[in-house]
Amino acid sequence: MPTYEMTVFQWSGTGYNAQYNTSHTAVFTDDDDSVDGGSDANEMVSINGGSTNTTGSNPYKIEINFTDADGNDHVEDFNFFYTPDGGWYFAPEEGSAFTEGATLGRYQSHSVGWDYDEVVCFAAGTLITTVAGDVPVEHLKSGDKIRVQDGSYRSLRMNVSRVVCAQDLADNEKLRPIRIVAGALGGGLPQRDLLVSRQHRMLVSSKIAERMFGDAEALVAAVKLTAFPGIFEEIPTESLTYYHLLFDDHEVVFAEGAPSESLFAGDEALRTLAPEALEELQLLFPGIATLQAKAKPARFIPSPKGQKRLIERHSQNGKTPLSGS
Repeated sequence: MPTYEMTVFQWSGTGYNAQYNTSHTAVFTDDDDSVDGGSDANEMVSINGGSTNTTGSNPYKIEINFTDADGNDHVEDFNFFYTPDGGWYFAPEEGSAFTEGATLGRYQSHSVGWDYDEVVCFAAGTLITTVAGDVPVEHLKSGDKIRVQDGSYRSLRMNVSRVVCAQDLADNEKLRPIRIVAGALGGGLPQRDLLVSRQHRMLVSSKIAERMFGDAEALVAAVKLTAFPGIFEEIPTESLTYYHLLFDDHEVVFAEGAPSESLFAGDEALRTLAPEALEELQLLFPGIATLQAKAKPARFIPSPKGQKRLIERHSQNGKTPLSGS
């Protein structure tokens, strides 16, 4: 049965206004890709390697404002779940600014239920820029020198793959790729059609991003980019192989010439690797779970709502993701 590991915080239970100085590791075991709480007898969770228990109550995705450890204000979604022996816990979402030392603020809104599935990877056939030129992602191996955004080259630590069968792609939209047609990002990029997973983040570079976030560059999930012409979800009729590129640090690499992220060790993406690939990753990189809480993103990653607003602003102003203006 699949397992999913994540960094969580134990809710104070005294309202939302509290500082959180201690994080925990939660490991879920489940036979599906969603958190259902007390209605799912097969959904189990262990905190910090302790006893394994069924979850209870309803899980919630709650939008809350908070102040990060550096004193900056944010509004993000948090995934809450309940354990009979430990009460309520919450997990910050991918790219969250919420870390130890942050202070949770006030409730904004909520919905019931949330999902584990956050796949971040390239599809087979994608050309990646290397010191030897453009190379299909499936041919890359450990030690290859990959070009990153500052023009230098970084050694690839690991290239792991995951095959998704056609039936799973048909049944589960979260596994389907996003097709980015050549030129759809602006500036003639990508140079050829590019297939990435839904949560794979592409670089957005614009004055709009700078006005919104104080940073002209931001990483945005591919599924958020489907608001633009030429970017859409695709349902393959055959199996699809995804590839994850891991470096010592989170990097912006070039896929079909377009700036895109590598696997982020701080991501929930690690949970979705095939079991044998995850086992290999953990053997090669002991403590990878600890890195999830400490990893630093290569570029600013807005909250999901921030990404949505950024894309809406681009669409309203007729700007492509790589317009630079």
